Order: sequence, then C-alpha cells, then structure tokens
Amino acid sequence: MKALLLLTFIFIGYSRLSAQDSTLVTIKAGNRVKDVLTPADMYHYPQFTDGNVILRDGKVIGVKLNYSRLFDQMLFINHKGDTLALDDEKNIKFIAIDQDTFYYDGGYMRIIIDNDFVKLAEKKVWVVADVRKIGTHNTPKNTVAITSLTHYTDGTDAAKSRDLMLNEDILLRRETQYYVGNAYNHFVRAGKKRLQQLFPKEELNIENYLKTNKINFDKKDDLEKLVRFLTQLY
Repeated sequence: MKALLLLTFIFIGYSRLSAQDSTLVTIKAGNRVKDVLTPADMYHYPQFTDGNVILRDGKVIGVKLNYSRLFDQMLFINHKGDTLALDDEKNIKFIAIDQDTFYYDGGYMRIIIDNDFVKLAEKKVWVVADVRKIGTHNTPKNTVAITSLTHYTDGTDAAKSRDLMLNEDILLRRETQYYVGNAYNHFVRAGKKRLQQLFPKEELNIENYLKTNKINFDKKDDLEKLVRFLTQLY
C-alpha cells in the first residue's frame, strides 16, 4: 500500500501539505513547466493587470503587470505585446497593482501592513527543494545544491517561464515567506535575530516581547501582532 501511494505521488507530481501551507511538485526531465504548473500556480494574478511602476525620481510608468512566483520577478507587457521582466530594480520605489503594493529589496514582496516605520510583507514563491541530474542509462545522479529556478535562465528568459524545459528532475516547493521592513524600506525574512538587527534600538523590547508571546515566524496572525507592537514603539 505504501509503495502504491509513493508511485501515485511520483506520477501525479503533487503532494499537498496543508499543515505547512505548502505544496510539492515534481517536474520530470524533458517536461515543460507549463505541463505541470497552471498559470494560477505560476503567477500572482489570473491575468496581466493594469499597474504603476513608481521610480525613485518620481516618474510613474503605467503598464500591465504580473508577478512570477517561479522566478520572483515582476513581468510586464510592452507596446509590442512582448512579455518581459522588469530590470534595474534599484531605481524602483514601489509597484502598485490593483489594491496591492510591492516593494523590491533583493526580491519582490507584497505589502500586508504598511506604515511609516514598520512594514509586514509576504512572498509566495516556488523554491527548488531537490534536483536530480539524469546520468547514463537514464539513472538519477547525486542531488545538486540549487535553490531557485533562476539557475536555469539568464533572467530575460524568465518571462518565458511557462515554456522552460528542464533536463533534470526538479522537486519544487511552494512557500509563503514573511518579511518585515523598516522606515527605509529595507526588508528581512521574519526571525528573531534578523528583526533585532533591523531595529537595533529595540533589541531589548523585541527580546522581552518574544519571551512573553509565543511567535511562529511563518504564521501571518502572529507577525501582524508583532508588527503592531513594534509600531507602538515609534
């Protein structure tokens, strides 16, 4: 029975871990990403949506946008109808799409709580959980230390992620990651040490709060309470 369940996982390619709000997907060598993942899996919005890219010099660029969960990139459609990825992100102040606001700090994050001093953001992204290269006689070789699908593209091609064909067996894991930002829109992955480094003047207050409040740094509700506490300190 256990062997049957394992074979079912391998052929279907999905294993849903509801307790961790996580999904595992296997893409076999020779398959395209679009053969396994749906557009809803790959993109934040069901279709490219009108949005604005606000630059640091105050310029506002209106364009149809969508966020790629596969490559952690913001895609747009240019005047020729081509799908491209935004670059030169250091000059982007923020991006507004529908009711959402995205900031960029080493990656794109969607804002959950936004105020002048403390921000909470989330990133829903696919990460590479395991890679198996195919050797001679189609036998898997040793696991390779790769954590992102950007390894398989030069960046520009990420806009064509649906047609990406892999020559290795890839196990992808969908994650929801949470980040906390400061007044300068610098964000860190939610965690005790990183938060204390982000807000060094509040190190002791953070320490005391975490002693008296049980916090799961992967749980949105817990982080919202923590951010509200930090906001009261300013």
